[in-house]
Amino acid sequence: MSAATRPNTHVGTPVERVEDARFLTGEGRYVDDLDYPGQWHAAFLRSPVAHGRVIAIDTAAARALPEVHAVLTAGDIGAPLPTIPFRRPNPTIAPYAQPIIAGDRVRYVGEPVAMVLAESAEAAEDALAAIALEIEPQPPLLDRESCLAGTSLLFEATGSNLASL
Repeated sequence: MSAATRPNTHVGTPVERVEDARFLTGEGRYVDDLDYPGQWHAAFLRSPVAHGRVIAIDTAAARALPEVHAVLTAGDIGAPLPTIPFRRPNPTIAPYAQPIIAGDRVRYVGEPVAMVLAESAEAAEDALAAIALEIEPQPPLLDRESCLAGTSLLFEATGSNLASL
């Protein structure tokens, strides 16, 4: 079958990279290179545990720091928490949509639990260190069998860890 008649001609075909030259010569720009007057910087506090119940997030010390404009948690956003949209909507897995920020539970290491907005990246990072986060670890779900057991649920409202596909 020729490349012209294949249903997806990009699969298995090399794609010419057009951005390399500017990055290899030091001319490339990254988002971190942007610098506008009055620009704020964001930093995210992320879960250090794979699965747990959020007991408390104390942001008072972070909010009091100079240059910090806001510290946002799920409590500041309110219920229901927006979820990250699926690329292809599927009602079967819709109940398992990931919230944009952890609410009462964290489901993986690195899940965002708070966001700081500050005048500089350094001030935002310093504010992260001032946030007191208490998480009660729960058993991680490491395989299909532990998910099926249902003794620890990632999405309690569903009553199950697995969608029936």
